[in-house]
Amino acid sequence: MKAPYSWLKDYVDTKLSPQDLAQRMTMAGLEAEQLTHIGEGWDNVFVGEVMTVSQHPDADRLVLVDVAAGEHRLTVVTGAPNIAAGQKVALALVGARLIDGYSEELKYKTLKPGSIRGVRSEGMVCSAKELGLSDEHEGILVLDLDAPVGTPLADYLGDTVIEFEITPNLVHAFSIFGLAREAGAIVDAPVIEPTLADLTGVELSDSLVRVEAPDLCARYNAIVMDGVTVEPAPAWMQRRLQAAGIRPVSNLVDITNYVMLEMGQPLHAFDLSFVEGETIVVREATPGEVFETLDHRIRTLTGGELLICDGVKPVGLAGVMGGVNSEIVDSTTSLLLEAANFDMVSTRQTARAQKLQTDASARFGRGLDPELAAVANARAAKLILDICPGSTIRCSQDVYPHPPIVRSIAFDSSHVSRLLGMQVEVETMLPILDRLSFQPAYDEASGFLSVQVPSWRSDVTIKEDVIEEIARIVGYDSLPATLITGTTPLVERDPIFLAERRIRQTLVAAGGFEGRGYITISDADVKRWDFNETAGLGHDLRDRPLVRLRNAIPADDNILRLSIVPNLVKSVTKNLKHERTVRLFEIGHAYLGTDPNLLPDEPSTVAIALAGQRERFDRFDPPSSEDGQLDYFDVKGMVDAVLDLFGLDDVEWTPIEHPALHPGRAGEVRYRDQRIGIAGEVHPRLAVELGVEDMRLAIAELNVQLILELAATANRPEVKVARFLPVEQDFAVVVDRGVQARTVQQSLRQFAGPLLTGIALFDVYEGPQVGEDKKSLAYRLTFTAPDRALTDAELGKVRKRIERGIQTRLDGSLRA
Repeated sequence: MKAPYSWLKDYVDTKLSPQDLAQRMTMAGLEAEQLTHIGEGWDNVFVGEVMTVSQHPDADRLVLVDVAAGEHRLTVVTGAPNIAAGQKVALALVGARLIDGYSEELKYKTLKPGSIRGVRSEGMVCSAKELGLSDEHEGILVLDLDAPVGTPLADYLGDTVIEFEITPNLVHAFSIFGLAREAGAIVDAPVIEPTLADLTGVELSDSLVRVEAPDLCARYNAIVMDGVTVEPAPAWMQRRLQAAGIRPVSNLVDITNYVMLEMGQPLHAFDLSFVEGETIVVREATPGEVFETLDHRIRTLTGGELLICDGVKPVGLAGVMGGVNSEIVDSTTSLLLEAANFDMVSTRQTARAQKLQTDASARFGRGLDPELAAVANARAAKLILDICPGSTIRCSQDVYPHPPIVRSIAFDSSHVSRLLGMQVEVETMLPILDRLSFQPAYDEASGFLSVQVPSWRSDVTIKEDVIEEIARIVGYDSLPATLITGTTPLVERDPIFLAERRIRQTLVAAGGFEGRGYITISDADVKRWDFNETAGLGHDLRDRPLVRLRNAIPADDNILRLSIVPNLVKSVTKNLKHERTVRLFEIGHAYLGTDPNLLPDEPSTVAIALAGQRERFDRFDPPSSEDGQLDYFDVKGMVDAVLDLFGLDDVEWTPIEHPALHPGRAGEVRYRDQRIGIAGEVHPRLAVELGVEDMRLAIAELNVQLILELAATANRPEVKVARFLPVEQDFAVVVDRGVQARTVQQSLRQFAGPLLTGIALFDVYEGPQVGEDKKSLAYRLTFTAPDRALTDAELGKVRKRIERGIQTRLDGSLRA
């Protein structure tokens, strides 16, 4: 926020320079980002008085102006249409450096003497643009009649604008008076209250305002004024608005903007002749309702937005912008002043949905003090009465059904020193809290300090907030620097973090690249992936309601993700436009709903998504692998690598049917009857929708948190270095096509006995050599004995035992 120093000094009596004041306020938590000096380059520019104006002898559109400025008196030639005798003007002498008013770009020029149509001109009367005050160049800048002639213009109009960074929690300082109030507390200077209109005796109406949405409008203050005239605002007001970054429009509009900057309360002025029935109705919009705002854009409302209406039509989008159908025009003689308190969440949602961010919505969106509305409206009424001498106040109405209760906070005063780490006496605290309007009271017997929190300090809710106020006024630079004492606590690493790090390293080693996506999905994603009570991916979604965000960005992605897969797959499809092969994984949280009034469960989750060509020379594929597309077995291999990390080598893979996954190419992985994840290829229907219909898209998702819990109970054998070389033998098992590989593997483990130390499936064959409806599964078994080298005889016995077991249990056989 831009705050002219001269404006601040109207309300706080300080002797500090602008630089020193900015430094003090920065150290107290109100950061001054930049200081801009108005008039810094106005050398050789003075306040002058126009003595005479005469016609140029050789030009119809030029005049000769005799200007006096103290010891300087000279004749200048100008074509300004608004020049007149008796005016106070800005007179630039030879050597002055001014902005070129006729250039569209910012360009400076140094004033030199010259002849214009035969008349010598030794200076120039300046426009506001040439001085850098505004873009106005149609005429000269006319100063107030009390401007001191001969004074350097920088001494008369010069100022310093301090630009403050107002964070969302400091809405009480989002105004000139708010900043002055803070400055007064910081530098211990008196604060001057703004002058308000005396509304005593003004008729109180009960039919001027009707609030039909009290939950969205806590207060609505309205004042009706007659006898107003529309004309340019006084020069002093225009200069302040321009210094603060607001373009002047007219006196009535400028007053509402001026009070918004000064008091922090947005106002709006309606032309009363356009308000049907001279009644204001505050209600929610209906779906599809249309409304034209002051920027001449037709707004279509979705329903639920707060509208300001008259007896017939909408006249304003509450907290955001007024309507073109009730704006102040040149013929306005009566107006209705609005100062209200609108719900901050509703205002933010409306402004975001309409893509309409305004100075008003920026303030309402941070949560304003409802007590401010009546004060700001009375301030605006006072300025109108002063600037429009014939104006009067007809009536007013203040709809304020539920004023907030004054908040009290009490605590042991010794807690201040204990929390800050330095001694702060009660005699120091009380004046500070008093300057901050906290109305402190101290009980000497108990040592307790109690405060009444001002209505404008919504950020102060607990005792630590009060102590922070004391600390920043005392000065953060006063806090002592001390070394840490005591025993350093033992570092306990988060097991989830350690597990995620190990998974990350493993997947990178397997050729994956880590991605990071948004944590929100849309209703379209939920429908696309068919998330429901029975069709979750990495997590069981039974009794898991969707968790929706109220202020999502973008608005459509308003559901906290149930799975990482949807957004990860989107990243894969985008990357496939530039790469032949994409292997992505992401480690993060899924958000599983619980009770509507409770936060969701957030289990750690890892998701993998693969697509593209498998290349012969890819370092992550064995040299013998054939060219083709990445598929289910690639992603399953990465899942197996993750599970091996945690000793879960005896998991069960079971085929599943999922609406979003390819039938026959999807399975879930279970350990001790608990589902810990899934792997599969995306259904062709979904692949078409995602734009990858020509590729296999393989995905997997694992519940890391559950894996870690199960790993703690796994029987992990002690690993010893074998003294004798292992022996590897291949077994080709022929079974019916419907027998699952995991059933065959379990049988091999059982019949091989304790000598078996490793098993791996390396080939699947179906064809005429094994018979119809048969398949051959080729396994490589590793045998090791801890105390001897295995003999052919021993291995022969094991082979016969396996062959008998396969025949008995699976009705299968071993191929030769």
